[in-house]
Amino acid sequence: MNFELRGCPINKYQLLEVVSAFLHGRKPNTPAHSVCVECKRRGTVCVMVAHGTPCLGPVTQAGCGAICPAYHRGCYGCFGPKETPNTASLSAWWSRLGVKEQDLVRAYRGFNAFAEPFRKESELHEQQTS
Repeated sequence: MNFELRGCPINKYQLLEVVSAFLHGRKPNTPAHSVCVECKRRGTVCVMVAHGTPCLGPVTQAGCGAICPAYHRGCYGCFGPKETPNTASLSAWWSRLGVKEQDLVRAYRGFNAFAEPFRKESELHEQQTS
């Protein structure tokens, strides 16, 4: 069984869950939802809606506890893309916020630059800057 722990740093509770699942021969139970759900559970106001701050939270897998948005910063995508991220929609939203193409490229090429959804979206915007 293969399983990838994500994060920068990884979540210690997810590590314990993965080890426990491995020892008991079952699939790990880790969140499949986005960081936005963690923001709502934590009571954190959406930084994109309230402040116009670009945030990768809508396309990033949960697991960090929404640390960055809790400190009024956009999510950097440390836990990588969620299972079915709508990166095109998020990029369009960022464009309406005034984010330039090269900044979109930079955002998707952070911690998980080679995760397929982030890589493809960054390549699309890289082509538009040429």
